[in-house]
Amino acid sequence: MQSELSLELGMPHLGRHNLNESALFKIIGHDRWNMIERAGNVRSADIRDEEGNRLYATFFFVELALAPDRPLSFYGENQRLDFRSDLRHYERVYLDGRYVLTNGGPFAIRASNVFIYQMAGPSQLAMAAPANMCFEKIPTLDFQPDSLDMCRAAKEAGGFGGDDPAKFALGTREVSYQLDPDRDMNGAGLVYFANFICFLDRAEREALSGLGAPESLLDARSTYWRRIGYFGNAKASDRLRVSVTSGVGELSPATLAMSFDYRLQRCSDGKVIVVSSARKVAPMNGDVWAWLKGLEEREN
Repeated sequence: MQSELSLELGMPHLGRHNLNESALFKIIGHDRWNMIERAGNVRSADIRDEEGNRLYATFFFVELALAPDRPLSFYGENQRLDFRSDLRHYERVYLDGRYVLTNGGPFAIRASNVFIYQMAGPSQLAMAAPANMCFEKIPTLDFQPDSLDMCRAAKEAGGFGGDDPAKFALGTREVSYQLDPDRDMNGAGLVYFANFICFLDRAEREALSGLGAPESLLDARSTYWRRIGYFGNAKASDRLRVSVTSGVGELSPATLAMSFDYRLQRCSDGKVIVVSSARKVAPMNGDVWAWLKGLEEREN
């Protein structure tokens, strides 16, 4: 199944430094569920398995791929983004597809879903195939999406790897976050998948701030590559623990490169529910350059 998505960027889509990553994923998530409704000839709220359980097409993997010289901050107010998307399924349980920008780029998003229901609230989820959804319009995959194996490998390794221009290691910092029931949960009673990006952003901001990073850097960092794997969810009353391992380096005289690997756990039982890796950039102004050189001098 193929579709198109056009978007003119406005304030709901922007953050401190142009296009906001969490807001972008919210748009992609909404469009993916609209595609499922159109193809499946059933409203998202009405999708059920054979036992009558309400099913939810949760995201278990998202990948964002741009270029260091055109990160998310390259796209700003009133700019139009035109995406072409596709969607395929495996055994009526897994969905996989990509969004590719057709009026610029490079800019691509891959997103994989699995149908789940809540066995005993958001902390216990189970997979099931829809019984009342049509799959005739969605092409079939011959094999499970390879994003499944990528997530499993990342959970074992602690990150997704990828090219890393940030050669100066900053170590690991742990940050705690109390979920906000009125802001972080969605209509299905789950922590919304796009909101996890905000938790990771907060952890890296605290990590960099603790190392004396200037505010101009904290506000200007912008993602150009990310992979994120989801392995569970959490109750609205739970607290999350985010471990973030950071690195920085000089990508060019005008650009600072940053790398982050994250591991997010539920404090209630220690279960790992998110693993992610991201690569970001920020302008190399005088304050950022002085901070970077200071780090290098202290190391030496």
